[in-house]
Amino acid sequence: MKYKVSLLLALGLLLTASTGFAAVKYQSLTNGSGDVLFQEKPMTHTVSERTEDDDKRIRLMNNIWVDQIKPGEAAIIYIVPNNPNQELYLKANSHIIKSFTTLQKMVKVPGQPLAKEIAGKGKENYTFKKAKVHMEHGMDLNKLSETEKQDIAAKLLLEAQASGKDYALMPVPFTDEFWLTTLTYTSGKKEVALDILNSQDTGTVTASYQESLEVTSHKIKINGRDVIQRKYGGESSEFIWVYEDPKTKYAYHYMLRDAKGNISDEELLRIAKTLVPAAKK
Repeated sequence: MKYKVSLLLALGLLLTASTGFAAVKYQSLTNGSGDVLFQEKPMTHTVSERTEDDDKRIRLMNNIWVDQIKPGEAAIIYIVPNNPNQELYLKANSHIIKSFTTLQKMVKVPGQPLAKEIAGKGKENYTFKKAKVHMEHGMDLNKLSETEKQDIAAKLLLEAQASGKDYALMPVPFTDEFWLTTLTYTSGKKEVALDILNSQDTGTVTASYQESLEVTSHKIKINGRDVIQRKYGGESSEFIWVYEDPKTKYAYHYMLRDAKGNISDEELLRIAKTLVPAAKK
């Protein structure tokens, strides 16, 4: 899960290092059994133990991630310099999807089909434009033995030396299951984004807030379901809800937001009411 957490932190999504202030009332969302699926908490700060070697290696790794791994690709990155412990990094870039039919094949939430259009104000509709989709990796470094990781590192070191480069890549396939997607819908100059995080059965998802900027967070009911309405200062609201598949017990976290800052809270709430599934009585 480490690669997922780091990416979500960077993107500012559900597991984000979001901004908040001390007066915020932290909210949570539970399932019918009372299990907490999503929660907000104040951010705790830990002292970094990274060395100068670590910083240099990670900077180079991030540059390679951006420059060498294309959209829809994943790879293990091995860095030669400043890497005495032969660290490996598994990094990926999202698939960019413009075909709604293709998206439907990649992003599946049981019992909750994706919408090609969502209703706005009056007769206005928001139409699907594109999506960024992160698929599950076909390999998990955390599940490999030390011997397996050493073998990969040794192989990539030889490849880097043979090519004369200070890094080497090993492509990694994807599975057929998504773990994060952002759908973009447009209507004229207005644009809304819908993030869906498939946290599977890994437990509670936590959003941590720094005490720096004004954030308000409160719980409302939409279609009988608990929804968190979160607002950053003068910006528009975000609406967060969780759907748990009754069969697999996988939790799917949704966040609806204004992507360009030109949609009122009232209109975004109206859109949310068309997307949030009715709670079972």
